[in-house]
Amino acid sequence: MEAAVEAAAEFLNKAVKPVLVGGPKLRVAKASDAFVELADSSGYVFATMPSAKGMVPEHHPHFIGTYWGAVS
Repeated sequence: MEAAVEAAAEFLNKAVKPVLVGGPKLRVAKASDAFVELADSSGYVFATMPSAKGMVPEHHPHFIGTYWGAVS
């Protein structure tokens, strides 16, 4: 698990403009708070899919809106 986390961190740290996108699994996993904490600690902006709307605070300074795929 530690190696996977390190690989993911290395990958994200190389990104020019990383964006976290939360979907409906945030509700199932009860991971909304952890998702926002990740955005806070990493400094990355985040969006949610329509099915996760309302799962994170939309007034958060890192929130950039709803991701609707090709419609966005």
